[in-house]
Amino acid sequence: MDSKPLRFFTHQPFFSAVRSGDLESIKRIVDTATKDEAPDALMGMQTDAGETALYIAADNNMQEVFTYLLKFCDADVAKIRSKSDMNAFHVAAKKGHLGIVKELLSIWPELCNLCDSSNTSPLYSAAVKDHLDVVNAILDTDVNCIRIVRKNGKTALHTAGRYGLIDMVKTLIDRDPGIVSIKDKKGQTALHMAVKGQCPVVVEEILHADPSILNERDKKGNTAVHIATRKGRSQVLLILLSYTSVDVNGINNQRETAMDLADKLTYGETTLDIKEALTEAGAKHARYVGKVDEAMELKRTVSDIKHEVSAQLLQNETTNRRVTGIAKELKKLHREAVQNTTNSVTVVAVLFASIAFLAIFNLPGQYLTSPGSEVGKAKIADHIGFQVFCLLNATSLFISLAVVVVQITLVAWDTRAQKQVVSVVNKLMWAACACTCGAFLSIAFVVVGKGQSWMGITITLMGAPILVGTLASMCYFVFRQHFGFFRYNSQRRIKRASASASKSFSWTHSANVSDPDEYNSEMEKIYAL
Repeated sequence: MDSKPLRFFTHQPFFSAVRSGDLESIKRIVDTATKDEAPDALMGMQTDAGETALYIAADNNMQEVFTYLLKFCDADVAKIRSKSDMNAFHVAAKKGHLGIVKELLSIWPELCNLCDSSNTSPLYSAAVKDHLDVVNAILDTDVNCIRIVRKNGKTALHTAGRYGLIDMVKTLIDRDPGIVSIKDKKGQTALHMAVKGQCPVVVEEILHADPSILNERDKKGNTAVHIATRKGRSQVLLILLSYTSVDVNGINNQRETAMDLADKLTYGETTLDIKEALTEAGAKHARYVGKVDEAMELKRTVSDIKHEVSAQLLQNETTNRRVTGIAKELKKLHREAVQNTTNSVTVVAVLFASIAFLAIFNLPGQYLTSPGSEVGKAKIADHIGFQVFCLLNATSLFISLAVVVVQITLVAWDTRAQKQVVSVVNKLMWAACACTCGAFLSIAFVVVGKGQSWMGITITLMGAPILVGTLASMCYFVFRQHFGFFRYNSQRRIKRASASASKSFSWTHSANVSDPDEYNSEMEKIYAL
């Protein structure tokens, strides 16, 4: 009855109670069993799978049951392995049962150093399952567990990096940055494993911890660049090539560079991206390493020219935007100036028409008032000066009225059309001014009388030169404006012809500068309509 099979059969209800989590039944069985044998004997019993009651509770995360059973266990019971080659602590760590892990570590901290037959530590099992809390609990107990390697030489960082467990990788590196340089039995570091995965952030994290492992080789002579190329990891490869210290032309034991491995990849978009990245980084085939590759140099030169042209086009686009902005501002200023001129001309035309209309009915000496056929006739109607006055005054009146009609009727949306309208209206107002001046001088001779004709002559000698000089000056500005504009267009055509014949890249600059020159010239000169 004391044989092991018989004892297991006798205690089968005990294991069933543990699996079901029936704490009351467990207590009753333990109380009954401890009357006949020691409690550690009951706790040391194993199922067909080699599992103890403590192992079953830890495996199924039965916290209350585990805590109760732990009172009757010693370190030897806790270290018993099942046929899965794990003890209670190891299985709890692997499945992420944090409460059970902490409880065991508080009693027997040495459990975190016990490994299975493949030398896999509980830390490794928890790390590959991404149980971050369990890993931190183990490392808080003994940080040296992080350097336990399996029989194949891999650490927890190797596998976590391969699977892209970024939080786990950061935690392991923060606890011990030196593990990034540990090599497995294939000679591979954690970087070699990380580039096999598809998480570029993990690669960045490992290289940030120790950039010196970038060009480390495994036992086949492969660097991280070789492996990333063979696995077709384009994004990871870009990160590796971003380091200036990378050996892009390293040759492995099979006499292959990364470019040779890229040629073996299946054709596709990823393959094209990898080859383009390697080419820009200066990668060569193994047969060309140490030799001058004329085709490669030509590609590099073409690439440099392409980048230079792209930079120039970008600069030209920026310049064009600035010039366009300046042109819009200047057009706005010109439009406002023309509109102000139009408003001023309208006001002046109305004023001239009013003066001309009133002047004909407010004559010196007034009109005949005695009854007769000529009532209302001007008393000075027979004077030649008055007749000239009437003719010129009427002309000024009609011209002013015509200008007012034009201004209130025509609406020119284009600035050039507005300039043309204002230019014509200005010339009409010149004529109105000349007529008004002539009318004033002619009536002045009548007003001063024949005895005082010297006063009329004096007024004429004073006023005529002023008006004639003003009109002559305005004519000068107008002709200079038009002649200068034609001359500028001729120069501009000559510049364009010479620029189009040039083969250099400076054609874009000369083509864009002409517009600012035009605007600057218009701003510096007086614009006459």
